[in-house]
Amino acid sequence: MKALPIVLILPCILLAADFFDNFESLSPDDNLNSSYYWLQLDPGGSLIAADDAGDMITETAWSSYSYFGYVCLGSAIWSDGTVSADVKFTGSEAPLGFLARADASTGEAYMGGIYPVLPPIGATVIAYVDSAGNYEILTNDFLYPLSADTWYNVSFEITGNGPVNLELSVNGTVNSSVQDGTYDLGPGACGIGGAFETTSPMFYIDDFNVDDFNTAMARTTFGAIKALFR
Repeated sequence: MKALPIVLILPCILLAADFFDNFESLSPDDNLNSSYYWLQLDPGGSLIAADDAGDMITETAWSSYSYFGYVCLGSAIWSDGTVSADVKFTGSEAPLGFLARADASTGEAYMGGIYPVLPPIGATVIAYVDSAGNYEILTNDFLYPLSADTWYNVSFEITGNGPVNLELSVNGTVNSSVQDGTYDLGPGACGIGGAFETTSPMFYIDDFNVDDFNTAMARTTFGAIKALFR
């Protein structure tokens, strides 16, 4: 994630930032960026809508790029909560991650990810992402089994400050957890990111969900959030 400019915005008050997207509003071959609720960060790889036996999902389309990133405008700016989705892989050594507390003014974020190491062995990772897009791994744990062509529900939970508590769960079971008192990021946006190094694996994503633990806080409009990440 690259450093991004600060944009002055005026907040409005919303009661919650809960958000759910099953991608049914998209048509096959639509870029996720065509949805009002999503913003593609860079001209990298893409998430493209696909019909999976009558269920609309998104899948990766790499072209000549080995990475992608999207900000979820629908969940606004939030602090404590979870970001989750159902995910499926067909390749190895290619992480898929959820971004949280992403700050457009600094380019920083937390990332909770999952990837196949050598199926059926997988791994989960929680990391801090700096303004240049570099990752500092806060914790990394093996996950078994993680099989190809199998759907898994992956959930990234963020709570607190001084320190921040971070947990990555798979199918309801915590696989990685860590406390961060160094970067201590505050409220921000969330999103989805992914990459690969040696091959062109496919990720499938469905039922993206944000559960905001706060009942009320100052938030920005969709348009203002979009302006922040431009």
